[in-house]
Amino acid sequence: MSSEVQATGVTTTASPTGFVQVLRRYPLVSYFVMAYAISWFYVIVFEIIWPLPDTIVTDVPLLLGPVVAGFVMTAVVAGRAGVKQLLRRLVLWRVSPRWYLLAFVGMPALYLLGLALVPGAFSSVSLPLSTLLLLPVFFVVLLVTGGPLLEEPGWRGFALPRLQLRWGPLVGTLILGVLWAGWHVPQYFTPVFAATNGGLTLPGVAIFLVGAVSFSVIITWAFNHTKASLLIAILIHQCINFSQGLTTTILPGAKNNEVGPVFVFALAALIIVLATRGRLGYTRPAESIR
Repeated sequence: MSSEVQATGVTTTASPTGFVQVLRRYPLVSYFVMAYAISWFYVIVFEIIWPLPDTIVTDVPLLLGPVVAGFVMTAVVAGRAGVKQLLRRLVLWRVSPRWYLLAFVGMPALYLLGLALVPGAFSSVSLPLSTLLLLPVFFVVLLVTGGPLLEEPGWRGFALPRLQLRWGPLVGTLILGVLWAGWHVPQYFTPVFAATNGGLTLPGVAIFLVGAVSFSVIITWAFNHTKASLLIAILIHQCINFSQGLTTTILPGAKNNEVGPVFVFALAALIIVLATRGRLGYTRPAESIR
């Protein structure tokens, strides 16, 4: 089976027959259906109908949707070479230091700036020694249990390059942001997620949607400037999650208040869109992606 490696790290192969041919003909639809189906089945059955005991790893299986769908669809449309390329992009670390600064400094800074808009947030500062000592452990644990490591091979690894090619960088990113937010819908029927994300209310869902779209714009911008590095996408995603989790401990007065941070992230995303004229650093690949 012949294959051809693309500049974006995605390969194409000759079309087979049967079910695999259907998957190849509709790669994006197939990916999102698969990602949603795997994750939603787990959440509905094991977190809503028959909830498992709440542990640090209870939510990990729901994250299998994006990563499994990402690797399966990559194998289907790009073969072994495509899977290898996807794995290489997970450890693509040789990028400009400014993108690491964006992740480790920029994301927490934007989050804190947003919390400055929450009345009483900084007057409630609490810095217990145990929290400071556990920060590195918390960061590493949240990396896996919080989603980025298992989500990004799908969202940004498989879907984003194809969405950008078909719809352009801005529209493609907006589509991904909406579908990324939609993937979380069943989690609103679980107590922990609902409590930390505004609950199943129109304002709560709207804030979450704006946040997901804004984060997607920022991640796409970095992704397009780092040769499609999934490592950078993971780190940015992780630092956003980490900032949210950390503030519930050190700034209890702002616990579960996402309005301020989402406003700041949305403003940052808008500035990026205007500054890049909607291109988000995207360069169309010389070869088409399937």
